[in-house]
Amino acid sequence: MANQVSERAEEPVTTGSAFAGAQYLMGLQLFTKLATFAMNIVIVRLAGIESFGVASVDFELLLATLLFLSREGMRNALLRTTSDPPTRSTQRKPGAKDQLLINASLVPIAIGMVMADCAYLVYARGSNNERRMAMVIYIVAAWVELCVEPLYVLSRARVLFKVQAKCEGIAVAARCATVAMLLIIGRQMAVDDDNPFSLVAFAAGQMAYALTILAAYAWYMSCELEYRVWHCYVPRKSSAGYFVMPETRSMAVTFAGQSLLKHFLTQGDNMILAMHASDAVKGTFALVTNYGSIPARIIFLPLEEASRAMFSRQSNGSPIENAKLARRVLDILGKFQFLLGAILVVFGTLYSPTLLALLGQNDKATSAAMVMYCLYLPLMGVNGFLEAFVHSVADRTQLVQANAWMIVCTVTYAIFSVQALSVLQFGSAGIVAANMGNMAMRIAYCAKFIKQWFQSKRLPGPKISEMLPHRNVILACAGSALAIIITQSYAGKDTLLMRLMSLGVGGLLGLAVLATIWKYERKFIGAVQDLKSGNVDKLKTD
Repeated sequence: MANQVSERAEEPVTTGSAFAGAQYLMGLQLFTKLATFAMNIVIVRLAGIESFGVASVDFELLLATLLFLSREGMRNALLRTTSDPPTRSTQRKPGAKDQLLINASLVPIAIGMVMADCAYLVYARGSNNERRMAMVIYIVAAWVELCVEPLYVLSRARVLFKVQAKCEGIAVAARCATVAMLLIIGRQMAVDDDNPFSLVAFAAGQMAYALTILAAYAWYMSCELEYRVWHCYVPRKSSAGYFVMPETRSMAVTFAGQSLLKHFLTQGDNMILAMHASDAVKGTFALVTNYGSIPARIIFLPLEEASRAMFSRQSNGSPIENAKLARRVLDILGKFQFLLGAILVVFGTLYSPTLLALLGQNDKATSAAMVMYCLYLPLMGVNGFLEAFVHSVADRTQLVQANAWMIVCTVTYAIFSVQALSVLQFGSAGIVAANMGNMAMRIAYCAKFIKQWFQSKRLPGPKISEMLPHRNVILACAGSALAIIITQSYAGKDTLLMRLMSLGVGGLLGLAVLATIWKYERKFIGAVQDLKSGNVDKLKTD
C-alpha cells in the first residue's frame, strides 16, 4: 500500500479546487456535528450536566491549548507554500518542496512534547484521581494528534480535502463510539447514580480520536504520496543547507503570536468559565455552544478554510486580475453570510426555545443564551472570511498591526465577559454578548484593512450594497418573523403538540423564504455555482 502511486495529473490550487473541496469539509462538519449532537444528548443523561461541563470546558480548554499553540502558527505559514506536483513515477524520497513542508511540520510535534510535559506539571497537581487520570490521557492524546501534522500539511498543500474529510470523519465516529460505550458500561456499574467513568470516558474518546486519525491519514496518504509514509517523519536539510526556510520561520513566529491572541479570543469564554463558574454553569454553556455552533461548524468553518486556501495564492498570476477576483469572491461570500444571517436571526431566535424544550432543556437561562448565540452566529460568519482574507494577503508588518488590534480585542472582551458573569450575573448569555462585541471589533478592523488594500491596488473594494439581500428577501424574512410571533402568541398551552405545530408553521415559512431567495437572487446563485466550479473568467466579468 505504501508504494502505490497517485495517478493524478498536476493540479494547482485554484479558486475552483479550493471551493469545490469545501463541499467535503461541509459534509465532514455535518457528520461531526450530528454525531456530536446525538452523543451530547446521551452524555448529559448518562454522565450528568456537571461532568459534561468539566469535559466540555476544562478538558477541551487543555486540549485546545496544547494543539492550537503547538501547530497553528506553522500551519498558517505553510498555507503559502506549495508542494511538489504529483507524478506518475515512484521515488524513494520526498522532493525538495515536500521535504521543506515535512521539516516545518515536524516542529509542532517537538513543541507539543515540551508543552505536554509542562501541562502535566501544571494541571495534574491538586486534582482527584479520576480527574488527574483523565487529564493525563488528554495530554497524551493531544501529542498523538500532533503526530498527524506532516501528513495533514502535505494533504492540505495538495488540496486533498476529501482525504481530510474521510480521516476526520472516521476519527469522530471512533470518539463517539468510545465515549458512549464507556458511559453505558459505567452506568451499569454506578452506585447512587455516580458513573465511575463520567470523566475518563471523555479522555478515552479523545485518545481513540487521536490514534484513529493518525492511522487514517497514514493509510490514505500512502495512496497519494510517491514515497513511503515514514519519510514524512525524517527531517533532511535542503540544498541551501537549512531545514526550514527563513521566510517560513519568520511567518510562523508572526502567526504564532497571532495564534496566541486568537486562542485567548476563541477560548476566552472557557478560560473565564473555568475560573468563575460552577460545573453546572459550565455544562449549561457547553450545551448552548454545542447546539448553537452547528451552523458555524457545518458552513462557516469550511468556507473560511476554502477562502484561506484561495486567498493565500494571491501572489500567483497577475496582481490586478487576482485583486479583481478577490473582490468578487468577497462580494459573493458577503452576500451568502447576509442571507444565512437573516435566516438565523429570524428562525433561530424565535424557535430556539421551542427546540430546547423538545430536547429537555426548558430553563430560561439556557433559552436566553441560545437566543443570543443565534444573534452572534452571523457576526462569526462575516468575521471568518474577512479574517481569512486579511491573514492570507497581509505582509509581516501588517500582521503585527493586526496582532496589536487583537490584543485590544482580547483585553476588551476579558473585561466585559468577567463583568457580565461575576458582577452583572448575566450568566452564559452575558459571555455570548461579550463575544458579539469582540467579533464586531474584529470585523471593523478587517473592513478597514480590506478597504486600504484595494486602494493600494487602485481598485474599488467590496461594497456593502452588493452584499445586501434583495429587498423582497428582506420583506419575506420580516413577514416570517411577524407571522411566527403571532402564531406563538396564539398557540395557547405550551404542550408537545403545540410545539410541533409551531415548528411546522416555521418550516412552511422557511420554505417560503428559500423560494423568495431562489426567485430574486438568481444572479447570486449563479455566481456561487461559478465559484464552486472554478469558472474564474466569468467571475471576473460579472
